[in-house]
Amino acid sequence: MRMSKKTKQKAYDRTEFIKVDEETDVFALADKLLYRNPLILNFEGFDVIESNRMIVFLSGVIYALDGDVEVLRDKIMAFATKTDLKDKSLRRFINKYKE
Repeated sequence: MRMSKKTKQKAYDRTEFIKVDEETDVFALADKLLYRNPLILNFEGFDVIESNRMIVFLSGVIYALDGDVEVLRDKIMAFATKTDLKDKSLRRFINKYKE
């Protein structure tokens, strides 16, 4: 059985880094998670109430995918499947920037 190119990529290489603003579509972010792309989301400068709504929704999405959320810093979070969080490439990044 041949592995697809996407499954061969390291988790960090598939990770998307997004600065959340009023143009950010939470459903598009959910789709990225459904396609198994880890997300690093920066909520700095974004409305606190809207940030919390997005975080709650995306936390549910990643939970359903057997994933987790890790807080790197205040208002910066990683959303990824447990498999991706164990990947050395992504784990190295998280450990480097986690406060």
